[in-house]
Amino acid sequence: MGITNENETNFVINSRKLLDKTDDLDEIFRMYIEDINPFIVRFEVAAGEFPSEVQNEIRAMYGHLARAAMAETEGQVTSNIEKIKSHSKRALLDCFKYTSILCSDGYEGFMTRYEGIDLTYLDEGRFLPDVVSRYEKAKKSLQKAKISETTNISQEELFELYQDAYQQFEELSEILKNNEDKAAFLQHKATRKDKMSKISFVVGVAGFIVGVIGVLLTIL
Repeated sequence: MGITNENETNFVINSRKLLDKTDDLDEIFRMYIEDINPFIVRFEVAAGEFPSEVQNEIRAMYGHLARAAMAETEGQVTSNIEKIKSHSKRALLDCFKYTSILCSDGYEGFMTRYEGIDLTYLDEGRFLPDVVSRYEKAKKSLQKAKISETTNISQEELFELYQDAYQQFEELSEILKNNEDKAAFLQHKATRKDKMSKISFVVGVAGFIVGVIGVLLTIL
């Protein structure tokens, strides 16, 4: 039994008001399922979190969907549908932002893991200058997009800037992923070589000490 309130407004929900907007709704649902949701899954796997910015946009989308079903006029229905589209686009834009940050962190993590390893052996020397160049270019594109948010740029232009930065970071991430095993192998070889060098040094020192002892015993 629900709690009643004398001041509570009784909303009339009628989703049949949306029957003339099925094409718009199909586009909205497609964007969520095909574009936004895969990013959400990726965020949860990679970072164990659901970005609040994306969550807020999705909440706004659902709110306007409910308002469209409660609308009293056709104009109100259309207005709320358009707002759902706008929030969908904004959610996807936030996905581009957050993914770019994840990819940037991935690049820095890669470089930290293999610090001191000669990565010029990868891809016949092309790997290192390529990824460094790509990272700097992608970072500048992301900075450009962030700065553009403070200007009078249109939402569509802003969306394209963030999408471009995201695509550059995604390509960089794919290159790093494809070379992870090769870099790990180089690290393994370098570690093994270092261990062998230490063992050889210890054996050499031990041999020298034994030789010195032998000489001293001969003299004595």
